[in-house]
Amino acid sequence: MGDKEIRKCIDKLNNGKAEESIFVRQISKTVVVAKVWTEQPKMSDNIIGNFGSYRFFFIKNDLDKYVGAVLDMYHDLHWYIIPEKRKQGYLTTALKESILPYLFYDEREIQRVTIDKNAIGEKNYNNSKNVALKLGFTAINETETEFELKQSDFNFDNENLNEINSDINNERIETLRKRIFYAYKTLYKISDELFMTVGGDKELKKVADEVRKFTWKIEDLVWENK
Repeated sequence: MGDKEIRKCIDKLNNGKAEESIFVRQISKTVVVAKVWTEQPKMSDNIIGNFGSYRFFFIKNDLDKYVGAVLDMYHDLHWYIIPEKRKQGYLTTALKESILPYLFYDEREIQRVTIDKNAIGEKNYNNSKNVALKLGFTAINETETEFELKQSDFNFDNENLNEINSDINNERIETLRKRIFYAYKTLYKISDELFMTVGGDKELKKVADEVRKFTWKIEDLVWENK
């Protein structure tokens, strides 16, 4: 995902238009971890295995406005701060206090980051390199495009994590329950067709019945975590 697409995600969050595509969970005062869906599931989707969501960390300022993001690609990180908010410490602080601690507490032993001068220009390269070095990353190649930080070398003294459940209202719960029930009915219907055409459904109806249980389990999950 490129910077233009990341900026669109930031704008969606700031404009309150991310409900169906970005699901966030606060991990500190100024950082949320998020699952981002760039495309919504459709009936016309091809049957392929390489679909899913991106994991992001979105960074806010003191006015609760999103100013940047870090895309977690596991073996690499891609960070972006909107131009007018650069060189104000948002990225360094977020990485130092919450993002890197969050990743390392999740049993990630080594974090790498790629900083390519040819891709981002000399100015942005130098800025990103300085951020990485301040955090303890060290170059692992001669061209200084690949940097690495081991969990054992990271300074946790500034860790400031505080994970909080996101709000979800009754209207949204009902919407999710209806979608689960729709999934149940769809699976049930497919099961009926398979029984009539090929004489069996490989236990698809049992799967459908398990899915249906979540029409009430979802409410229990919400109330248990309030």
